[in-house]
Amino acid sequence: MAEVATIPHARSARTAWSVPLLLGAVTVVLRLPAFFSPRNMVIDDGVYGVSVVDMRHGLAPYRGVFSAQGPLHFPLLYAGDLLGLRTINGPRVTPVLCGVVASIAVWAIARRLTTPAVALVAGLLVATTGTMLWTTGQVTGDGPATALAVCAVWAALAYRDSPTLGRALLTGLVLGAALAVKPLVIAAAIPVAWWLWSRRRAPDMSWAAVAVIGTWLVAALPWGLRLVWRQSIKFNTGAGPRFSHVSQLRKLFSTLASRDSVLLVAVGLGLAAALVTVRRATAAFDRARRDDAVAIALWTVAAAALLVLEPAMYRNHLATIVPPLALLFAVRPPPLRWLAVALIVCLPWAVLHLHDILWPGDLRGADAQVVAALRTLPHESRAISDMPGFVWRAGLSTPRLMNDASAKRIAQRSLTTQSVAAAAATPENCAVVIWSSRFGHALPGLRSALTGEGYTLQRRYGRNRELWTKPSCAPGGVTGAGRGGRSGAAAGRGRSRG
Repeated sequence: MAEVATIPHARSARTAWSVPLLLGAVTVVLRLPAFFSPRNMVIDDGVYGVSVVDMRHGLAPYRGVFSAQGPLHFPLLYAGDLLGLRTINGPRVTPVLCGVVASIAVWAIARRLTTPAVALVAGLLVATTGTMLWTTGQVTGDGPATALAVCAVWAALAYRDSPTLGRALLTGLVLGAALAVKPLVIAAAIPVAWWLWSRRRAPDMSWAAVAVIGTWLVAALPWGLRLVWRQSIKFNTGAGPRFSHVSQLRKLFSTLASRDSVLLVAVGLGLAAALVTVRRATAAFDRARRDDAVAIALWTVAAAALLVLEPAMYRNHLATIVPPLALLFAVRPPPLRWLAVALIVCLPWAVLHLHDILWPGDLRGADAQVVAALRTLPHESRAISDMPGFVWRAGLSTPRLMNDASAKRIAQRSLTTQSVAAAAATPENCAVVIWSSRFGHALPGLRSALTGEGYTLQRRYGRNRELWTKPSCAPGGVTGAGRGGRSGAAAGRGRSRG
């Protein structure tokens, strides 16, 4: 087989270090406001934040901590939390690092396909675009899964350029890890398979497939295959919110237009330039560039199709389409002066629509009041809420399987009035916060059940906004579960660092 032509790129030691350092610095700086925000940005941020705190207290994924994501998601968050020294914002460490990894991986892929300047711009687009800010500045499953998926594509391209069995195995291992965080990134398998197969080495591709499956199984086995299947696969295909494909298509384009306007314009300008300009290059160069563009275009289309066709698409899910769009720009770039003009035009629009993530602000109003009230509860006490972020930001944890109060769990009867009341009855639980229709209406009889367990309504903040507490939990004391225990002191230290 003829050798695949590649674009020459700078290989100096200075470039090899300076560009990743630049991308890493830009990525981290833009995410610092969200990282240190005293409130949870969206419900996932709160659910996963309190889930990590629950794991600090010994609750295991799938058994004690409900997980709708793949088996590698919580272990990655737990590892990042250790790096963050288990401070209140420790759960956000892994997503921020994944933002760095995603931008560097896109740059590394692009520099094999295009010029160094265009590759740098592609990396910066991923580092700065709104969807990636929203999914890697706070705790989500989409950021880590997307970062791993892009790394798998990078490994496949490295294999294409220099095929070895080790690189094939690495590609499968990383793709398997991505799928073990969130299966929605499966569209990345298209460029992975494309570049692995380009060398026509069937044994290598077979071993890569074995690595994909093996990685998922190894990640799932410690928690129990049945539990992982029930919560991360069966749960996501069961009853729950459903949106029409038309509405999700509109959401796809409206989100890209508001959060990722610069990226969208960059891709559009590149496609326009491809139609009106003639590129002077060898036939081999054109053929190689064309094949790469086809692989990335198929990845983009497949990612968009999965987003539109999934049962319920949320804006965080759009992280899966950002890297292929950035790479589509890289293989079909417009003149950079065009992009500079577009940046000047689009920047005010982008800042306007990213204000909430760039300047998230403090807890306000009733949200701040209920978190302040939860902070007065004894060390080592637990609390339950249909807004789990309140529990996390108060420095508390939840009882077993109470970390996730999604409408989907209620629809599938894995969260019921009886299960919430039973968790509230545990000695260490001191408060239940009703903050939406999920607990306010979807769990009939919850208030009566709480009264029967000895809870009283401490304060009503509005419709379906109530704080219920146990009179036996004296403010500032220590619960029976934590009295005299080492973990109680640890919880207090973690709260003071926040």
